[in-house]
Amino acid sequence: MLQIHRLEKQIEGRSALSIEELTIQAGEIWALVGPPGSAKTVLIKILAGLLLPSGGHITLNGTDIHLKPNICKHINVLFEEDLLYERLSAQANLNLYREIRGLPATSVHQALSLVGLSDQVHTPISKLSPSAQRRLAFARTLMGQPQVILLDLPILRADLDTTTLFARLLEQQARNGVAILLTCEDLSWSGRFCTHIAEIEDGKIIEVRHTGEKQPSTKEAAHSDEEKPARREVPYKVPGRKEDRIMLFDPAEILYATSRDGKIILRTERDEAVTNLTLQELEARLQKRGFFKAHRAYLVNLQRIKAVIQYTRNSYTLLLDDAQETMIPLSKQSEKELQDLLQY
Repeated sequence: MLQIHRLEKQIEGRSALSIEELTIQAGEIWALVGPPGSAKTVLIKILAGLLLPSGGHITLNGTDIHLKPNICKHINVLFEEDLLYERLSAQANLNLYREIRGLPATSVHQALSLVGLSDQVHTPISKLSPSAQRRLAFARTLMGQPQVILLDLPILRADLDTTTLFARLLEQQARNGVAILLTCEDLSWSGRFCTHIAEIEDGKIIEVRHTGEKQPSTKEAAHSDEEKPARREVPYKVPGRKEDRIMLFDPAEILYATSRDGKIILRTERDEAVTNLTLQELEARLQKRGFFKAHRAYLVNLQRIKAVIQYTRNSYTLLLDDAQETMIPLSKQSEKELQDLLQY
């Protein structure tokens, strides 16, 4: 359990942070949401033991983390910067961290496997994509057996596959009893899985909301037979611009969304419009309304798929049921996921 009590931080003679009380229990995922300059990063650095508070105290399971800094070894952190050594390989970066923390050698390969980088262990950081570098930085937070994980703007420079992976891994960590705090500027990603939301403005928590029960432990999940009450579905319109009009599409109307020439296009049988939402944001909002990522650049309405066509062993295409019989590329990995989803 991580507890904040009357925390104050003065920077250049002004109050940068002032939090009366905040408690994060084991198994909870807290999203700290606020605009740039709201002191989210300041709080992360204080909780990580990198900055001293001007007043108040922070305890982890009853021990003050600033009076006994050794307690911080139970707190893993992902900062806004990846903090990787570019000339070293992915494996060498984690090995360096492992040696500093005194972790077993197996922890490196386990972490690389969890974030999907087992095939790039010897690749220098400079040759990894920005998203792969973010995965590697995230892998450090999974090493050892942390009691707390702190993440500052975790999905910066991350592609859609990576953000989906991060969400799944954080939920898994919460089920294992880890207390998690992440910062964000909006809730399009973290709002899907966090248990609590704390809104911060000018260094002060102005609202706290409980969004759901904490992640059950592995044992609790295995023995729980109670059905959770279904959430009420709220009607949702997807905005798009066509010429001088703002169009509001019912998700059921949309055949697919795709990235084209740096823009995100919404396609229906009759219309095509440009939306300001990213594919990542669209997936977050439309996943529960039957949309499926068929390819890195296509988000498709499952209800409008007529057939799955296999041209070669590794080449697939989706045939839609519109008048034009539109065809959408389907990646090999997505085809496997679709098989599992639809059981064909």
